[in-house]
Amino acid sequence: MDESSRHQSAARTTLGGFLRARREERQPEQVGLVRQVGRRVPGLRRDEVATLAGVSSEYYLRLEQGRGSAPSMQVLAGLARALRLSAAESDYLHRLAGHAAPRRIASFERPRHEIEAILRWWPGIPAYISDANLDVVAANDLMVAITDGRFRPGANVLEETFNASGRGRLETWESQARDAVALFRYSGDETSARYEAILRRLSADADFRRFWNLLEVALPDPSEIAATIDGVGQLSISVRDFFVPELHGYMVTVFDASPGSTADVFFRRLSDTLRASADATHAPRDDELTDRP
Repeated sequence: MDESSRHQSAARTTLGGFLRARREERQPEQVGLVRQVGRRVPGLRRDEVATLAGVSSEYYLRLEQGRGSAPSMQVLAGLARALRLSAAESDYLHRLAGHAAPRRIASFERPRHEIEAILRWWPGIPAYISDANLDVVAANDLMVAITDGRFRPGANVLEETFNASGRGRLETWESQARDAVALFRYSGDETSARYEAILRRLSADADFRRFWNLLEVALPDPSEIAATIDGVGQLSISVRDFFVPELHGYMVTVFDASPGSTADVFFRRLSDTLRASADATHAPRDDELTDRP
């Protein structure tokens, strides 16, 4: 399969494909059904979803096959309820059906200086800001330092997750990468050339295609990652994400560590080193002091 074909296969997401993926993922017990002895069907049957959603089996089959008109808001609500979709999954379902406005990235220029200043006020907390396509638009010095420049302004979180360095450092890489793909599918601006470029490049990666073909969408949840740092060892780091209300798609991500933990000590020492280096850089030289009146 050439690069163009891989990209088309990865990019094509239909309402029917999304419904089928969620149906095959859900188990009878998750939707209030009793699992019959000897049941071999992976996930739910189409007729079970149809009954739970209040539509006919024939109509639901047409939806999965991509035939017929787009479902109404009432039908979408029934499908979301039947499949126990999360808020993100329900939102994405409505977008696929054409009942939601396209996601567009807001301008970062107006509040750029204010937000970058906030990151500088957190010298001991690694933090960065990314846009809807997961491009890093701002990062403080500590975040850039602990990631060896991988999460710097201009980098892309998803691409950095799938490069060799990202895979090698994270003990929890599999779950982190899967979550990142699900977030990109949900938040990404499908109308932008940047979104297409990221998708085209990553579609050559077998692991990315594996996660992308799950058709998962998700909002970020608090998580724990286990990262290995040369000369330090394994660190246990908490990751927290916060959306910026007035900037659609933008998110602040911070790394945190338990007080006294190896990660906490490492953050503090590195922060002190960066601060001392900055102070030395901006301190006046002896010749400058002697030249003053």
